[in-house]
Amino acid sequence: MRATGITFITGYPGFIGKRLVEKLVGQGRRVSCLIEERFREAATKHARALPSGAVKLVAGDITQEGLAIEPKARASLQRTITDVYHLAAIYDLTVAHDVGERVNVQGTQNVLDFCASLKKLRRLNYVSTCYVSGDRRGMVFEEELDKGQGFKNHYEETKFRAEKLVRERASEIPASIFRPSIVVGDSVTGETDKFDGPYMTFAAIRQGLMILTPGRGEVPINLVPVDFVVDCLATIPGIDGTEGKTFHLADPDPVTVIEVCRLVSDRMGVPRPLGHYPPRLLKMVLAIKPISDLLGIPQETVVYFNHQVVYDCTNTVRALRATQVSCPPLKSYLNNLLRFYLDIK
Repeated sequence: MRATGITFITGYPGFIGKRLVEKLVGQGRRVSCLIEERFREAATKHARALPSGAVKLVAGDITQEGLAIEPKARASLQRTITDVYHLAAIYDLTVAHDVGERVNVQGTQNVLDFCASLKKLRRLNYVSTCYVSGDRRGMVFEEELDKGQGFKNHYEETKFRAEKLVRERASEIPASIFRPSIVVGDSVTGETDKFDGPYMTFAAIRQGLMILTPGRGEVPINLVPVDFVVDCLATIPGIDGTEGKTFHLADPDPVTVIEVCRLVSDRMGVPRPLGHYPPRLLKMVLAIKPISDLLGIPQETVVYFNHQVVYDCTNTVRALRATQVSCPPLKSYLNNLLRFYLDIK
């Protein structure tokens, strides 16, 4: 990664955004972060711990035209930005359609318009998700997007539409697209800011609620540690031949849902699942909001327990071949995830 120019980042100080800024600053980058005013205190606290002058906070909002950046600051950025990372989005399976539309779709449109105004732009690095594949089954390749799929929730649909916008403007705005799978804590420390997704399953296992699983769970669940995702985002754009490509930031050899349940059960000291029941039964129960709130498990998560999909990682593996970056197998860091989870919870 060349250390000249300004790198502009949205989605700070989010779960991935904070770590990406740390990584880029460590590479000698100068970074400008677009922040909403409600996150200024958290962003200032995090940026203060980094080398003086390395991070500049820019007030704005991706849902507004011009990103709501003050005109003088916007003009300066338009002259100096060379690289953009667009991370800001609603990462929530339960997101309402209008919210997902405003943040994920219109927000991406506004970022693209901003990128088009930059004088020295080398590349937009857009963070999508593997789950733009929607209800597709079987192998999903990195260069594929629209295969006529349906979607399991508004999150998947709005991220699909946002990625489509990025692809439609590829001739105007040089871009690389990164699709993480399900992001969990740091593979070394276990640290995470978010206890959703698989952590809800950890909680259910700990509480003895997974003696039976919803369906057989004999499908792969693709988990990746946040440090792997950040290493990819910071490394791949600096590799020749990666512009214009899409990268699945996924485990090339994922374990199955039922295997994860068994591994976690063993480490929690509780019985392994003894059988299964129809997934639709759990979905019906979780449709009752007080029960869903009590268990902390959204109804929208049930379908992922038995959805057969595999994400090809050829572009990612090939790009990283000459680097020290690779996706660690879940079994090598699961203990670290659980240690951090149990210490916090």
